[in-house]
Amino acid sequence: MKLAIISDIHEDIVNLKQTLHKIEKTGCDKIFCLGDISGFSVPHYRYFDTRNAHECLKLVKENCEVVILGNHDLQAARRIPEAHGDFRFPENWYELDYRERKALSQGKVWLYDHDELDPLYTRDDINYLKSLPEKSILEQDSKRILFTHYIIPNISGAYQKFYHTAADYTEHFRYMREQDCAYSFAGHAHSSGLYITNEMRTRQKGFNKKVIPDTPVNVIVPSVAGNQIGHGFCIFDTVEGWVKAVRV
Repeated sequence: MKLAIISDIHEDIVNLKQTLHKIEKTGCDKIFCLGDISGFSVPHYRYFDTRNAHECLKLVKENCEVVILGNHDLQAARRIPEAHGDFRFPENWYELDYRERKALSQGKVWLYDHDELDPLYTRDDINYLKSLPEKSILEQDSKRILFTHYIIPNISGAYQKFYHTAADYTEHFRYMREQDCAYSFAGHAHSSGLYITNEMRTRQKGFNKKVIPDTPVNVIVPSVAGNQIGHGFCIFDTVEGWVKAVRV
């Protein structure tokens, strides 16, 4: 089976439609979405006039077999992350004002109030987001595959921490072994192409190159949102074991 894996849409309806159109041409069997459907940040994106979180979510629901929550989706749904890093969210987190949350978090978690626009979701949209998981495991072609928005212990991406070396992935690979997963896929980092990490090293791979990685392996996939050079999606052939980033 060939899986198409998308992530980090950030309300970019134009890029999402182009991505789904290109995925259809590749003959992929299923599409998995790794989160951050919402999250339009004024300093980072330039498609204000076309942003549409509601329509993006509608297309994701219609086209994706599995949908994972990202940090911006948690914010929109006012959900506290299930997986905890080095900060424990108080139960009344979303009842606190911005300055209270800033003082409590001490720069450990993302705060969205100062630069992120309201996604303008419907009540049904928010209820759907509240129902979504933070991780999913697929068993396909004798392989177990883990899907998360980012890396354990920061699987939702809610914490202000990024991972760059194989040593940073120790806890993630430990969880993969516990779950007997040879492959895992994540987003969040807006990689240009694929960022591939096994227990020994990390590699950056560009677009349109088939790679057969050593396992266990984690693959960071590119974002849907972004410029015309860096955005795209990932294809994973579960039979042959290769991955490829496709530019859109």
